[in-house]
Formats: sequence, structure tokens, C-alpha cells
Amino acid sequence: MKRLFALALAAALLLSCCSALADYDTHVSFTLNGTHTNSNMDYNHDAMYDYIAGMFNFDYEVFPVSKDAQSEKIRAWINGGTMPDTVTWRDFNYQEYVTYAEQGLIAALPDDWDTKYPDLYDMMKSSMGEEALRKFYVDGACCGIAHARNYRFNKVSTLVDHLSVYYRKDWAKELGFEFGDVITLSQLKAYLRACIDNDMAKNGNTLGLTDEPGYLARFWMLFADHPYDKFHRTDDGYAWGFTDPTVLEALKIANEWYAEGLIDRDFYLNKSENSISNFTSGIAAAFYHNCAVSSYLGYATTFENSTGLKCDDCIAIATIATDDGVTRAEETDNWWSVTMFNPDIDPEKLDRLLSMMNWACTEEGEITIMLGLRGEIWDYDENHNIVMLTEPDENGNYANTQDLYPSYSVFRTQGVNADDFGFINPSNDRKFVDPILRAYAVRDTGHINYMDVNYTFFSSESKANFSVDLSDEIAKLIMGKAEDLEANWKTCIEENKPLWQPLVDDLNAAFVN
Repeated sequence: MKRLFALALAAALLLSCCSALADYDTHVSFTLNGTHTNSNMDYNHDAMYDYIAGMFNFDYEVFPVSKDAQSEKIRAWINGGTMPDTVTWRDFNYQEYVTYAEQGLIAALPDDWDTKYPDLYDMMKSSMGEEALRKFYVDGACCGIAHARNYRFNKVSTLVDHLSVYYRKDWAKELGFEFGDVITLSQLKAYLRACIDNDMAKNGNTLGLTDEPGYLARFWMLFADHPYDKFHRTDDGYAWGFTDPTVLEALKIANEWYAEGLIDRDFYLNKSENSISNFTSGIAAAFYHNCAVSSYLGYATTFENSTGLKCDDCIAIATIATDDGVTRAEETDNWWSVTMFNPDIDPEKLDRLLSMMNWACTEEGEITIMLGLRGEIWDYDENHNIVMLTEPDENGNYANTQDLYPSYSVFRTQGVNADDFGFINPSNDRKFVDPILRAYAVRDTGHINYMDVNYTFFSSESKANFSVDLSDEIAKLIMGKAEDLEANWKTCIEENKPLWQPLVDDLNAAFVN
């Protein structure tokens, strides 16, 4: 019966494609990059590609670039006039976006894009807010599509970061610790000390808190009262977050922990993959990292494959808090990655791309991209709940969408990001979902370092010139001598004053004076 239903539904889908072809009777070809693509994959020959490309009558060529080299490559494409028809920029920089738009290096969207592609417009407006969306217009034209993190299935008012402390709950239990969804700084310190002293990894060198400089800086700067790497408004005007006195207090604690051996001695040499490996291979007590559903699941799978232990018994996440129990979090953008278009793109190609992206923002489009084809992988039940039509494996895990459809890696950032659907995805085990939802809930009750919207979407020469590698600076301060810490912090501030003071002056001139 299920097979007959699937065949009937496939026929209906085919008819819908034929209807779409009536609207898109001219075939178009375009080039694009991908935020999650590589050169040894075939993204043009799977059922998801056939369905979407057939619906909109197109084919594409993917220009894959590595994650680490993507921003550099996109800059070279745009400035050199060799960009693909469309690029999606994972590490989007607003200042550069404005410059590209002003110089005509990226295409403006049609004036009527908000009404012609209403689902696409609503996705962007809902996730960014009207004030931010207005700032995305340059000289009256919008030149990019920002992709929502939370939109249809997980609506939020203030989105906080999803980073959490991962720790070994089996080690904690053995050592007499019991943590819930929140772990205070003193509790984490005592746990790390006990893990190291008792060599819980049984290798003669159990690591405490392992991270790379960027994540470690973000961890410690949660205990400052403002975003350390941005600018915010005070009663006296704008200030660079790094100059706030609470930054120094947080650095003192980090410096003390490093001196006591609670932080991986070689953290400054780590790349992100090194710190992940230290934890998932079973030699570290904790690390602070991404905690999206997909990340949590990925780390758990790697841990089980590396150690032979069960994730359920060994790994937990917690939100960090001060010793009085106040959780700490940082507000983050409710959008990630921005799609832009070649300034010379053919109008018909642009319309086809925007039409496809508009469909990707509908409920059907979002679910299809995230799960696969309706009638084959999923369907609605009588209550309009999403149910899986496929069977899980012996461990209760469903096939990964990317494994079923390689083109998922291309389409996943054309509409709504995976975060939104991840929380209600029926193929996701609730043991990886519920702790993250609880983490979001508890963070909303604590201290949040809020973003300054004016700064986020401010464009000036001084902002373009501002570039300070605070991850490197903070690493040096953490590893330095305690008696020199305050002086070194002040020296860092003073040495970089030619970079941050002009930006403070410009922000004050624009929004205060």
C-alpha cells in the first residue's frame, strides 16, 4: 500500500514539475559556489537535484572551495570580476558588502523582489527584523539575501549563541560530581582539577579544558559585560568592548586557570579540529564548542567511533554560569551566510534563482531540502505532523540527507538554514535536541551580551580599517605572567588605539553627537 501511495505521489510531483515547466519553458544554466561543497563530489545526479532542477528547468555547475579559503576566494572573484552567477558567503562581512554594492561589483535585486518573491522576502525580514533589513539596502537597492537560522519551526525574539560546554559525565559521576543543564565556573574548575589529578584518560596527560584560541577567547569573554570584539554604546558614547574593565577581570581568571594547568597547555597551537579531536578521542575533560543539533550529533558519533564508548553514558552539555548561578550568553544574528549575484547576470537567470530560493523558503521547500522527497522519505500524517517513511538502522538512526542526496549541500543554504528545522526534524534523536532547547531557555533568563544594531550595520572607512586579532592577543594575555597581565592588556589597548579610536569617533558622530 505504501508503495502504491509513493508512486501516486511521485506522479503528482511529476505533474507539478510539468506545470512549473510551463512557467519556465526556457532552460537556464548557472554557476554557483557552495558553503559545504568539495571538488570530489557529484552534486548533479541525485533525486533531489532532479526534482528541484526539473521544477525550475535549470542545471548548475558548482565551484567548490574549502571552508578556510572561501572568503579569500569570494573576494578574489568579486574584485576580479570572475565570480560565478551566484555566491553564498558563509563569513559574510557587511562592510565589504556595502563597498561591493556601491562599486557595482554585485547585482541589485529587482525593485519588486519583495512582492515577486514573497516567501523569500518574509524569511529575510522575519529573521533580520525591519531595522536591520533597511540597512541591507545600499543606495535604495537590496543586493543580498541573508538566510534565517530560526524562522518557521523555531521562532525566537532574541537569539543567543548555541555554544556550550561539553564534558564527560561518566568522569564527573565517578569523581562525585553531578551537574544539570547549568555549570558554574567554580564547579567546572573543581571538575577539571579532579579529572587531571586522577588522570581520567589513563594516558598520563589528561587534558582539562581544550580549545583553540578563538573559542577559548569566546568562552572567557562571556564573563565580560559587553561583546569584547565589537563596539557598544555607553552613557558616555561608544566604546570598544575590549576596553571594558570586566574584560580584564575575565582575563585574570583565565590566566589563573592556565597557570594551574586547567587549560590545555598547547591550546594556542590548536585548530578547531584539534580541540574537537582531543575531546572526542577521550583525552580531554571538557571543551567549549558549537552545539547546534548537527554538531552535537557529529561529535557524539565521532566519540563513539573513536573510543568504543556510548555517548549516552559519557557526554553531556551545560550552559556556563557565574558562581551565583547567572548564566552567560551572547546575542547573535538570527541569520547566517548571504547570497549575492554577479552584476552581469542575465535577468532570466536571476529570476530563476530567486524563484527557486523563494520556493526553498516555503514549508514544502524547506522540509524537502532538509529531509528529502515527500512520499519517498517523509510525509504528513492526518494532523499535518511530519512523519518518516523510511526505517532507522539498528541504532535508531535515519540515513543522513547529505548521504542520500549530495545536492543537499548546495540547496541547504538557498533558503532557510538547517538550524530552524533541526529542532522538529523527526529523524533527529530527541536526546540531541532537548538538551539544546533547554540550554536556549535557561540562557534567556541570565545575562546576555546584546548586539548593537547600529554598529553591526555601520559602514565607514574606519570600520573597514579596523582589524585586531583578539584571539591571538587574548591567548598571549592568558599565557603571560599574572603580574604583567593588566599592564599588557593596557598596552594592547593603547597600541591598537589608532585603529579603534577613529571608529569610536565615527560611531559617536553618527549616532550620539
